[in-house]
Amino acid sequence: MADGADIHLDPERAERLRVAAEAAGVTPEAFALNAIDSAIDDDWAEDIAALEEYDRTGISYSVEEVMAELRANVEARQAQRK
Repeated sequence: MADGADIHLDPERAERLRVAAEAAGVTPEAFALNAIDSAIDDDWAEDIAALEEYDRTGISYSVEEVMAELRANVEARQAQRK
């Protein structure tokens, strides 16, 4: 197994990476590594936990249900502040 990996980007992606990194004030390499770390560390753990919960309970919620509950909670908190 290799100690590292090289990734080839097509010209369009390379340019998008360069622009995003420049806007963030970092090198394209640092920007890409941060994006990869975030995807590996955060996104998958949350998704895997959600899948395990579904496997355990068989319960799932639609986006519409979740958003309706979120809106109701926000509206209730806003009403409490008045």
